[in-house]
Amino acid sequence: MRVGLAAVVGLALLAGAPRLEAQTEALPAIRLEQNFPNPFTPGVSPTIFTYHLEADSRVTLSVYNLIGQEVVRLVDRAEDRGTHRVAWDGSDGNGNFVPAGFYFYKLDTGEVEALGRLRVLSANQS
Repeated sequence: MRVGLAAVVGLALLAGAPRLEAQTEALPAIRLEQNFPNPFTPGVSPTIFTYHLEADSRVTLSVYNLIGQEVVRLVDRAEDRGTHRVAWDGSDGNGNFVPAGFYFYKLDTGEVEALGRLRVLSANQS
């Protein structure tokens, strides 16, 4: 019989085990908005990524294919707190337009990360 973590913790508390206090530091918040437009067509107009940083942070913003390979890194730098916008024309790291399909994008500060999903259309799907 498999027992989940919540059940183990609950049983330990019932059995009189000492209660563990969570000691976590507050991490700076980030907010990653849905790219716009979504879906979008490479070569026709870019899509815009908007994100908000609560504190100055080292940031990476990358686009990944469905098998987790990085397609392009759009941001890799220290940024001030506040709102930031980045345009992507749909090209990969070699300058070639990516094929139609679904992709993920990730904003990462090293401490906190946020994910989004986008759809790329081919030129003949518009």
